[in-house]
Amino acid sequence: MESMTGFGKASFQIDSFKVTVYIKSVNSKYLDLSLKLPKRYTFLEEKIRKLIIEHVSRGKVEVVIKHTGIPAEGREVFLDLQTALNLKQALETLKETLDFEEVLTFSDFLRFREYLMLEDKEEEVDKLWEEVYPPLKEALEQLKASRLKEGMYLKEVLKKHLEDLKKQITEIETLKPQVIQENTEKLRLRLQKFAEEIGVRDLDENRFYQELVYLLDKIDFTEELNRLKVHLKHFEETLEEDFPGKKLDFLCQEMFREINTLSNKAQSSAISLVAVRIKDLIEKLREQVQNIA
Repeated sequence: MESMTGFGKASFQIDSFKVTVYIKSVNSKYLDLSLKLPKRYTFLEEKIRKLIIEHVSRGKVEVVIKHTGIPAEGREVFLDLQTALNLKQALETLKETLDFEEVLTFSDFLRFREYLMLEDKEEEVDKLWEEVYPPLKEALEQLKASRLKEGMYLKEVLKKHLEDLKKQITEIETLKPQVIQENTEKLRLRLQKFAEEIGVRDLDENRFYQELVYLLDKIDFTEELNRLKVHLKHFEETLEEDFPGKKLDFLCQEMFREINTLSNKAQSSAISLVAVRIKDLIEKLREQVQNIA
């Protein structure tokens, strides 16, 4: 199981030229990639994205690639000779027109650079990939290790919350017979009082129990309790999957819905207190689940 939080860094040295890759990831609903590349590696964006997707399933991932020094092949120099000739002629014409006595020197001419351009030498994509791939792959491996380590910690935290949750569910099961008995008596007295108020002296016992069963069925929380236990078991099993984040989040929602319905049906202050504790634990589960890929 992986966390979505992690970091990786790696460098690749070629003589005096060095390429460094930084990768960090944080929580996100989906896989969200952000690349910051130097001009030299712009054409590698698609290959870089593809490699990241192979290693990362989910999270907001930021990749920064930097290089220092100058590649062994250096930079290319482009000379616009015609522009240089035109510039020289223009300067000489200006000198003669304004009647300057000073000699026109090469230093004066060098103040104008329009005819001289320095550009990075265009490289083949495969060669550039050989520079980027080693540090990128190593940084991704570090990121993966970091996310797995954090994932192991989160798994233990979740298991602790699950154990606490089981104890609370067991308490509801213990309270259930008493609550059913109390609710039965409350309903019996309520129906009896209602019969007396409307002047019914002889209450049909069969009809009374039919109504009682109907009302008890409306407040019976057995089904919700069973579903809550099933969701809990499914949660434990899902923890062992590789990328369980979205499924665990869904199960948290379902467990919260079941305990909410159960609490409303039970009409018991004792169960309401336990339900509050269960809701708090489910919320703690969900907070941690948001960090899981």
